[in-house]
Amino acid sequence: MGSGSAKIKKKIRDIERLLKKNSKLPADKRVEYDRALKGLKVELQNSQVQNKAKVLAKKYHMVRFFERKKAVRKLKNLRKEFEEISKAGVRKDIKKARKQLKHGELDLAYVVMFPKTEKYISLYPSPNDEDQTDPNVIKGLKITEERRREFRRSVEKLMDEGKLPFAIDDVLQGKNIRLDHQKAVINEEIDAPEAKQESQANEEEDDFFE
Repeated sequence: MGSGSAKIKKKIRDIERLLKKNSKLPADKRVEYDRALKGLKVELQNSQVQNKAKVLAKKYHMVRFFERKKAVRKLKNLRKEFEEISKAGVRKDIKKARKQLKHGELDLAYVVMFPKTEKYISLYPSPNDEDQTDPNVIKGLKITEERRREFRRSVEKLMDEGKLPFAIDDVLQGKNIRLDHQKAVINEEIDAPEAKQESQANEEEDDFFE
């Protein structure tokens, strides 16, 4: 996984060694090597980010897969409820149902958009077995909750501005959404058995880096 980074690091060391040993290099050559060095350092940084993302994608792909399924199921139910309540025509109930519907859409968008370069923070965490009186545990839980809220707010802002990089309906229809620099690549497919969906979940994580 880190072989690409290793090759880039070797090129960087080679150029740095060359520049150090050859203090009398022509100015144009030194400029050329300096530019190459800067480019390689950027390339190394990108490679390291991708390597980290691959590790995290593999580690959290199952929890993301099941949370996506749960969010899809929840949103479909909320849409049905909204349709039924809308038919009744009670304004107060419609307003409440619309708010719940938005929360359901936000949940689904959160799962799809959460950065692959970060430890995934679950929307539906299981009860924590850690010592709730331990100051370090309390601090960690607080940081996790703050990040969850922060990212959720950023997704909500995109939704409110109509800038979500994919359509919620595409996710509901089972299409694979692959985000690349906040642009969505949508693969027409799905409505498949659970085993196939799990396989597609693995592919979706892998596709992110191709």
